[in-house]
Amino acid sequence: MDSNNFEIIKQSLGNVVYSQKTQEMAVIRKRGYSTGIKWGNIIIIGLVFLSLFLQIFNPDEKKYLYVGIFLTVLESLFLIFQLSFSPEKEMLEHQNTASQLWLMREKHLNLLTDIKNEIFDKKAISKKRDALTNELSQVYSNALKTNNNDYTKASIALNGNEKPKADDDEMNTFLPKNLQDKKED
Repeated sequence: MDSNNFEIIKQSLGNVVYSQKTQEMAVIRKRGYSTGIKWGNIIIIGLVFLSLFLQIFNPDEKKYLYVGIFLTVLESLFLIFQLSFSPEKEMLEHQNTASQLWLMREKHLNLLTDIKNEIFDKKAISKKRDALTNELSQVYSNALKTNNNDYTKASIALNGNEKPKADDDEMNTFLPKNLQDKKED
């Protein structure tokens, strides 16, 4: 077995697992923003209609007209904000990246299995490793950025309250039993 390439790919797999989970946490964050914006939209539009309704039945009260104008301007600004920042679109892009990283995770596991089963010679393994690295680089270069909070939540989801260590014990938790290092007592 080519233990050097096995360890390199195993380390890369750990990075992919963290990146995938971080992207999933970004999806959850953006979904919250998107839901909040939708509810904000519904509330503002409801208030606009309420002020217009009150103005119809109270034509002498100009305050309903002014409130309606203010809320309409507010809703227009809110719509411009939505078109400019589009958290729902960003959520879908994070989701797409997480899906691509899941595929990369599976490819890493398959290559690790092939190395362990000695399917390829060292030269073929190196070529496959490099191709996998290039493919992963493409996924990362097209990925939206996440934030520290997403990473912290991903770390908690993967390790409880421990900080990521990137050591053999932690990497083994990402591998199926047949690929884990056997600890001798």
